[in-house]
Amino acid sequence: MNRENSIIYLVSSPDSDSTFEELKDAFGAERAVDINMDLYMRTYSKIMDYKNAVLIIAYAKTRKYYDLRWLSYDEPGFLDISGRSYHDAFISTADLAFKTGARKVLWINHLCPFITSADIALAFSNINEKNIVIGPASNKGLYLVGFQRDALDVFDDFYPFRDNLTDEVMERIKKNRYSVVEMKENILVKDEDSLKILSEGVKPDLKNSVLTDADNSAVYDNNIKHKKKHDRKDDSLNKTADSVELDLNKKN
Repeated sequence: MNRENSIIYLVSSPDSDSTFEELKDAFGAERAVDINMDLYMRTYSKIMDYKNAVLIIAYAKTRKYYDLRWLSYDEPGFLDISGRSYHDAFISTADLAFKTGARKVLWINHLCPFITSADIALAFSNINEKNIVIGPASNKGLYLVGFQRDALDVFDDFYPFRDNLTDEVMERIKKNRYSVVEMKENILVKDEDSLKILSEGVKPDLKNSVLTDADNSAVYDNNIKHKKKHDRKDDSLNKTADSVELDLNKKN
């Protein structure tokens, strides 16, 4: 593992109050919760396939979902970002990564379960003191950004659902005299059209293998069962919510 590479992954609990309003508008409140949770789990599994970086998960826990057993049976440790805006959580998590030894930080958007280890490796290889790496989505937005510490100010007021996010970031990159390295376009799952691409198992570039319907159904069913199993935990466990401590070293 290269401890100078750090991936930051921002996660919210799988309930209606914590689900992005943009997803609830697109899919309906109840359906959006399940879709959002499924995306968190799918993208997390892709990130875990990459072994050459430290992963820092930033999680806005709640009393009901006070840990990450719903995300992974390994119950990964996390940085608690409860009560913070997305931008504040992004900045504080990146800052923690740099303070704990990272020279390169890569933010990965949970809405892009199509990302691969090759994408992650390519992004890290292009991050340096002069370059900022961005991964644009063909349906607007960014699926990843990579940078070093001095470039953190470029991501002022960062929010993944802003329609003009790519243009804003590009403008700040140029204003701060950095060069930009653009990854190939990918897709963010944030509406019915992009969800259909995911459910049909067709990868966005159409050049890679095609998953079967059975593969996707099995993944989705397992994720939902995982969430329901977590929901059935004895309510007495919730009383320990405030005692959960940060454990960034559990997975790293």
